Amino acid sequence: MSQLARNLNAQRDRLGLTVPEVHRALHLRGMDVAESTVYGWFNGSRGVRKMDHLRELCSVLQTDLNAVGGDDIEVSEGAIAVTIARETAALDEASQQLVLALVRSLKSARST
Repeated sequence: MSQLARNLNAQRDRLGLTVPEVHRALHLRGMDVAESTVYGWFNGSRGVRKMDHLRELCSVLQTDLNAVGGDDIEVSEGAIAVTIARETAALDEASQQLVLALVRSLKSARST
């Protein structure tokens, strides 16, 4: 589970809120997301893909991005960047290091 998911859960627990209650509060704020998506945010199986969703979630949890994310929040823009981030997050650390080395070698080759 990511640090973001752990921090979101800790804040939700501090407030005594259930995931369905958070979902309802988001819905009342005009956010049309499935309850299963909100569960995914809290169990770490799904990232919060839109900044406006993350801001509203922080508002419902009476916190801010710095408090829940620390150094763990990174925003990817574009379908390919999001897919790459999602796919590599599922790899073990050694495999992530291999992917990182490949990306760096591609960048290095491109700049020469």
